Amino acid sequence: MGTTTTIDIDTGGTFTDAFVVRDGEAHAVKVPTTPHDLALCFQQVVERAAETLGLGVPELLRETRCVRYATTVGTNTVIQRTGPRLGLLVTNGAGAQAHPFVDEDMVADAGGGEAELVAATKGLLERSARGLVCSLPGGEVDAEREVRAGFERHYPKHCLDAVPLLLSHEIDDDPDDTRRTATALFNAYLHPEVARYLHRCEDWLRDGGYRHPLLVVHNDGGCARVAKTTAGKTYNSGPTAGLMGAEILADLYDIDALVTFDVGGTSLDVAFLTDGAAPMQEHGTVDGTELSFAMPDLHVLGAGGGSIAHVQDDGSIEVGPQSAGARPGPACFALGGTAPTVTDADVVLGIIDPDRFLGGAMPLDADRARAALATLDADDPDGAAERVRARLHENMGARIAKGLAARGIDPADATLLAYGGAGPTHAVGVAERLGIREVLTLPFSAVFSAFGAQSADVSHVYAQAPGDGVDERLRARALRDMRGEGFSADDVEVTSTTVQRHGAERVEVRAVARLAHHRFDRREMNGAGTTARATREVRWPGHGPAATAIHDADGLHPGAQVPGPAVIEAGDTTIAVPPGWTFGVDEYGNGRLRDERRGETR
Repeated sequence: MGTTTTIDIDTGGTFTDAFVVRDGEAHAVKVPTTPHDLALCFQQVVERAAETLGLGVPELLRETRCVRYATTVGTNTVIQRTGPRLGLLVTNGAGAQAHPFVDEDMVADAGGGEAELVAATKGLLERSARGLVCSLPGGEVDAEREVRAGFERHYPKHCLDAVPLLLSHEIDDDPDDTRRTATALFNAYLHPEVARYLHRCEDWLRDGGYRHPLLVVHNDGGCARVAKTTAGKTYNSGPTAGLMGAEILADLYDIDALVTFDVGGTSLDVAFLTDGAAPMQEHGTVDGTELSFAMPDLHVLGAGGGSIAHVQDDGSIEVGPQSAGARPGPACFALGGTAPTVTDADVVLGIIDPDRFLGGAMPLDADRARAALATLDADDPDGAAERVRARLHENMGARIAKGLAARGIDPADATLLAYGGAGPTHAVGVAERLGIREVLTLPFSAVFSAFGAQSADVSHVYAQAPGDGVDERLRARALRDMRGEGFSADDVEVTSTTVQRHGAERVEVRAVARLAHHRFDRREMNGAGTTARATREVRWPGHGPAATAIHDADGLHPGAQVPGPAVIEAGDTTIAVPPGWTFGVDEYGNGRLRDERRGETR
């Protein structure tokens, strides 16, 4: 049958990750994100994957059956405000409330006939609109289509001055005018950049020998080819992929209360899974604006490895929300950054070995890290580093404690799932503050959102108010769109249910085509390989300097037990095991950190 390979990619603010499975063997790959051109780090992570496997890129791509991609380009477009200038066409002011993606002077009334439409459109184009959205009361389909027909008679698509016109009902038929309008504007704002970028990535894959469509992970947990992806569905797709991975772990270990602890270079993303399910909001929000799309219920804190520390007026140290990002990055990256960051503090404390960061592929500059910490306290940079780490954990713990309390979850009954490049480095410090007694890590924790992406199947969901023939029409549409994805009716599972959506009953049809997924296999518990590679002094906040055992993660096998203080070094992350905790490897090869001072855990 030949070699079978899948590649799953997630682009974050600091690193771009890949989870590559070749004939059942998983590999984790990381490269720095290139914010100036996200297509570049997409290419580089595939190139690094090929290098890791000892293959050329064309050879790798020819044998790859599936590339799934969770991307931040939509999120970045919102943060950096790089979307197009939009114009909004309404009638009688309906739906014209303030929206974050259109200026007040770019809203025009198109009611009254074709002459009024032409005048309104002309005015918006003269004010440099590069995209138009039409939202009429109730999202009335025929009326919005009449607006498009009139628009195209005067601005045909072949003319250079033509701009795209999006009708609000095409994105969602939400009866709430304000929410539906906001959703259409949001999608129109993201569309040009998302489409341009994803098509570039897909073209590069195809030019390299890949013979299948690039699949984009959506924020509802499914994925689809670029041509079948709605831009708004890409927003926060990376964190969504992380939650999909968390659901796999909750099911594997039968964990009722699982707290995700996703720490990258820029932020901490937290979610609270109960009964194994990731939380979703029926109406997600962007910049405080409610949308018609469902989105994950994520809590984001500006606290990550690149978060910048500073001294406040009262002399205390605060961490974040500003981040050094990928460029210029922490001072120890030696890429031009000079501000003290969390990663710099971890280097100064001895938790991160500057010579072995990313498996030695990206050596760090310890002298620059110490100089940066000295800007916080010239007399005691080591003490400043301890305070940076302690303050970070305090901020993170406070956010999680609030979420646990709101859900009535006893921290002692919860498990913390640590992932992201910096998650395993800081998880126990936060768990200690909360009273959480168990932390779960994986060999690919640092690329966990990419791992979560591999659980996505191609899916499309359609919903409509009940009526004669609705179910049949939606099923026919589902199968038609799946044919466009390359799947025959025999390859597609179609289910129909009645759901509550937008406050009303709806018929929902879901079409799913299953893809290849990674499986966790049980391994023999032999406990071999627990001898430390080295010992070095590490300053543990709250404990002081201590001789600390250093272990290679690759040398720890199922059954291994490592008491703290210890540092477990992997090629893409560092697991910190402070005094009083033990790190063990279970039968699936995953790491289990336990607080030995608080009794038995699960």
